[in-house]
Amino acid sequence: MRSDSNGHNSVATSATRYRSKEETLDPELADEKAARQGFAHYGLIPPPDSYNPHHDHADASHHKGAGAWLRGDLGSELATPFERKAALINRELDKMGFGRYQMAIWFLCGFGYFLDLMWAQAVGLVATPIYQEMNVDLTHDSGLIFTAMSAGLTAGAFFFGLLVDIIGRKWAFNLTCLITCVFGTLIAAPVYNYNAICAMAALTGFGLGGQIPIDATITLEFLPQNKRYLLALLSLWQPIGVVVASAIAYGFVPKYRCDTSLPSCMITAAGVPCCSKGNNMGWRYLLITLGGITLSVFVLRFFVFNFRESPKYLMGKGKEQEAIDVLHSIARFNRAQPPTLTVEDFAAIDQKTSLTSDPISTTPLKTTQHTKAVLKDGLGKLRHLKGLFRTPLMAFTTVIIWIAYMGDFWSFNIAGAYLPIILNNRNVSSGQTTVYDTYKQYLIIYSPGVIGCVLAMLAIQLPILGRKWSLVISAALQGLSMAMYTQVRSTAGYVGLNALEYIMQSFFNAVLYATTPEMFPAYVRGSACGLASTLGRLSGIVAPFAAQKYIANESAGVLWLATGGIWLAMVVLVFLPIETRNRQAF
Repeated sequence: MRSDSNGHNSVATSATRYRSKEETLDPELADEKAARQGFAHYGLIPPPDSYNPHHDHADASHHKGAGAWLRGDLGSELATPFERKAALINRELDKMGFGRYQMAIWFLCGFGYFLDLMWAQAVGLVATPIYQEMNVDLTHDSGLIFTAMSAGLTAGAFFFGLLVDIIGRKWAFNLTCLITCVFGTLIAAPVYNYNAICAMAALTGFGLGGQIPIDATITLEFLPQNKRYLLALLSLWQPIGVVVASAIAYGFVPKYRCDTSLPSCMITAAGVPCCSKGNNMGWRYLLITLGGITLSVFVLRFFVFNFRESPKYLMGKGKEQEAIDVLHSIARFNRAQPPTLTVEDFAAIDQKTSLTSDPISTTPLKTTQHTKAVLKDGLGKLRHLKGLFRTPLMAFTTVIIWIAYMGDFWSFNIAGAYLPIILNNRNVSSGQTTVYDTYKQYLIIYSPGVIGCVLAMLAIQLPILGRKWSLVISAALQGLSMAMYTQVRSTAGYVGLNALEYIMQSFFNAVLYATTPEMFPAYVRGSACGLASTLGRLSGIVAPFAAQKYIANESAGVLWLATGGIWLAMVVLVFLPIETRNRQAF
């Protein structure tokens, strides 16, 4: 019998059982019943190589006290039926190790992170030449393209976050990439139609919004337990995406752009020098190139790589034999020994919990009954969302994660929107005297983001820090770097603090995006990540409006408002009751 770091037995000896003739064999219902009996998710269960499905696992005594809370040791050591089965899948993945399949998954999901910030950065890079060509009113309409993109990102995070738990990981994994490719490229199509460009930006954001929630979920569900630190390293692809977009823009936009002093051809008479499509093609070349990159990622995902549905998703839907078949397929791809897991192992767990199925009625339904059944089935597909609040501990954890996302997005959206304005009000030069200087500085500022992601990967493996205290410390440092902006008085200070802030932001986001899927069981994992991202993006949309009055007064209060958002996240994360470093992900 194995013990955790606190000396507690990871398999308890006394059994707590529950029986119900009214529940089905749906693991979600089994898990709900278990939760009502006082069981929690977050179980400290034995390593998969020692797990025996025929042993009972009792609800061990809860860790209590302030010390346990600060360490993130709260929770039950008992696995629910769903988690017991997931632990058997974990055992097989651990036996396979980090093979060719896992490596392919890590890179393909990393490309999703890459696309996320590559396109977000691209919209910012092309905004100014679009304004000039389309004769956009900078006072009233300049923010429309960013609002459209943000609205699309929010809707996409919500929609695909839910969808990935309803239709599965496979189709959502590919749809997000395809939507981004098609509509991202189409941003370059409209001629003298700013509203059409904004509509295409919104649809591009819709595809992008689901990338990170889905890719984090998928990566976690295929990694062996001892390689979960690679989930944090996925965020490495985000600064790479920003740098690639900036580098391509550096090559295209300044070279193929109108003279910045020319008016739009929309408002000039024939024969008068003006900014037209023909001499302002640089931003279009950039978007078409990024569309080609995105298409390449889609081809790799859909046509080249044979992506298998997540075994835990299949098992959660009652498709246990299919889940085992996927494990065998992965083993063959990895050239590893075939799994020993069988359906009988799952059946033994069902038998232990004494769950039986209700007979299915074959009586034909009337029209009204059929309509009610369809509506009930539709709402039933969202039933899994109750998993976010199934136990008090899980509900508390869910709320803390939500606040952390909202504080994070609030913070960097305010800083991104208003920092240049504040510096200009103080007569501090950003150093961007030419278009080439602008894109060169993007490369200088965002390249060090890679350092933040590597720091995140290293920090979460340290016993003294883990996921929880890495989040707290990186949030504190991100807030500190933003607060230091109040003292910027030079171009060097502007560039240096921008780079420092982005390192800390990358550090925090890498840990946050890695920790969130680890907190939740597979059947609600995608929805949990998607809803957290949705709330964060909503907060990011609202934040610049909340900060407007400080800009009107030329006050540095806007910087403190941004700092306050991330420091709020820091404070609530101190109370995060779960440290996932030594716990299995179900």
